[in-house]
Amino acid sequence: MDFPNALQIFISGANLGAIYTALGLGFFVIYSVTRLVNLAQGEFVMLGGMLTVSFYKMGIPLVPSITLAVIISGLAGAGLYRFIIYPARGYSRLTQLLLTVGFVFAIQGVALLIWGWDFRSLPAFFNTPCIQLWGATIFGQTPWVIGATLVMVIGLFFFFGRTIQGKALRACANEPLGARTMGVNIDRMALYSFIMAAGLGAVVGAMITPLTMTSYSMGWSLTIKGVLAAFVGGINRAEGVILGGVALGMMEAAAAGMVPGGYHNVIAPGILIVVLLLRPHGILAIPGRVE
Repeated sequence: MDFPNALQIFISGANLGAIYTALGLGFFVIYSVTRLVNLAQGEFVMLGGMLTVSFYKMGIPLVPSITLAVIISGLAGAGLYRFIIYPARGYSRLTQLLLTVGFVFAIQGVALLIWGWDFRSLPAFFNTPCIQLWGATIFGQTPWVIGATLVMVIGLFFFFGRTIQGKALRACANEPLGARTMGVNIDRMALYSFIMAAGLGAVVGAMITPLTMTSYSMGWSLTIKGVLAAFVGGINRAEGVILGGVALGMMEAAAAGMVPGGYHNVIAPGILIVVLLLRPHGILAIPGRVE
């Protein structure tokens, strides 16, 4: 393989890794507080993309369009928790998991009624041009995707590690009885986690739309990618989600560049199977903290 092709694979892998990491962070936020895997996370990504496109085509500038999309998606996340998960809080995790799947189909149906079957897209943010680098191409949207993911990662590390609110959120999952004793409202913290994850998902949706386009049905495939990224590294640690997302993106890009046809699509599930057989809790997960 010549250098330009190798560089192109690396750039594509970095781009995919950033996307998968950003997807996995939404799962990490909710799991860190509730120990629930929210299979509707991809729908918030879809909503973020579709709403941003809709507002932008109404003539609203890009940044306010993304802001409105994040707010509406956050409200959808709040609705998922308050009207579906909260009433079922005494039920098993499996029941709650299936309820999030039901929410997926409900959101898809509403999105189909509003936006139809068509794929929609946006230009690269602020019309950022493509960059030619030693024979490889960096698409104009790629720096925005990687930059937004870095901001999310740094922001979450700071929030969970340095703020009272972040520590209270983590305490709800790790030491729920102690959190209640200290006056932390666990149900309110869980609500906040769903709002935060939905907002993060909406940002991801807006960021990837110029690269992948968006449609009412894209959420489920993104959910699977996010779950893979989260579980490969360890869903109960942000470092694990980052490792899983980057590793998944790099391997998928390498496979796409070297494996013919669509066979590279089996790489991600194959990685997950191997990791779960060898390290059931994920590469960097702390087994004692998984419930």
